[in-house]
Amino acid sequence: MTNLEKTILATVAYYDIFDYPLTGFELWRYLIRGEDLSEDATETNLSSASSNKSIPTSYNSYEAEAGSPHQIFATAGDMFKALHESEFLRDRISHNFGFYFLSGRNEIVEKRLWRKKLADQKWKKLKRVFKALTLVPFVRGIFLSGSLAMENSKNDSDVDIIVVAKHGRIWTVRTLMTMLTFFLGVRRYGNKTKDRICLNHYITDESLRIPFESLYNAESYVHLINVYVEDEKVFRRFQEENSWLQKYIVNYKVAELRSARAISRSKILSLVSGVFEFMLAGICGNFLEEIFSRIESGRIRRDSLYTKAGGRITIDDTQLEFHPDSHEYFIIPEFNRRMEKLGFSDFANQRDSGLNK
Repeated sequence: MTNLEKTILATVAYYDIFDYPLTGFELWRYLIRGEDLSEDATETNLSSASSNKSIPTSYNSYEAEAGSPHQIFATAGDMFKALHESEFLRDRISHNFGFYFLSGRNEIVEKRLWRKKLADQKWKKLKRVFKALTLVPFVRGIFLSGSLAMENSKNDSDVDIIVVAKHGRIWTVRTLMTMLTFFLGVRRYGNKTKDRICLNHYITDESLRIPFESLYNAESYVHLINVYVEDEKVFRRFQEENSWLQKYIVNYKVAELRSARAISRSKILSLVSGVFEFMLAGICGNFLEEIFSRIESGRIRRDSLYTKAGGRITIDDTQLEFHPDSHEYFIIPEFNRRMEKLGFSDFANQRDSGLNK
């Protein structure tokens, strides 16, 4: 059994937790590193990686990088050769309708196809909502995350987004975004989840790095869709500043291409948003930001969910994160359990990103 074979099986097993079979390209793109590097690995500077920083559009466009003892030296061709010629993998991974999945799990192919169709329907419904959200002043980007970004939505799934706010206006953006989604009738709260917007993560254009490193977050952020960015460089900078994903994902590269899901802000919305930004750019805006910060941060800290075990709530002027019930709390132990069962000790030591205990 080679490291490449173990890496392939570990990746398929990880996504099996989500009932998510992988295409060949997805399997290559999301390959998991075999060693827990969260403590001692040095982040790779993307600018010194290969000259082709884009995620390749075909399997043959990748050339393995050298220099890292933890790198799986394999082109996509090597991966496919292992998939179809390795006796070890043939006994454990099946292939059908263009998807790879654990043997005996054929039913998740149909499930993924159905969820893909459902995600397409949700996207058509939500496209107008995302356009409306660009009305909020000081919004510099909206990234789609979670199950909809993976096109793995259930019927009652909500919609997770990461909002990039202008530095110094994160509380203003949160307040206005909450008000707008409420008036549009799409804000997630209580048991109202279906197609509702979950405003659970805000960062700023000067603090794009998310410090919560883990396999779960790496495999989540690699699926992010840049639904809206005021400047195309914002999403690229986000990927570069979160190059720690390379600690967990072998073939992580900066995606140059604009997402097919991306929207553009209309001239009217741009004008209206610009007027509000002008009005709130100076002393008046600073005063409101301070008021929103004091009121909201105090309310959040008094909430019992603030210190709830198995989640994390982060509140400061550079990042607002609301995950009191994180899926990571269950996914990481389940992955470790599966790796122990397979005898893959170098995969079975994954840690969460610092959730409340």
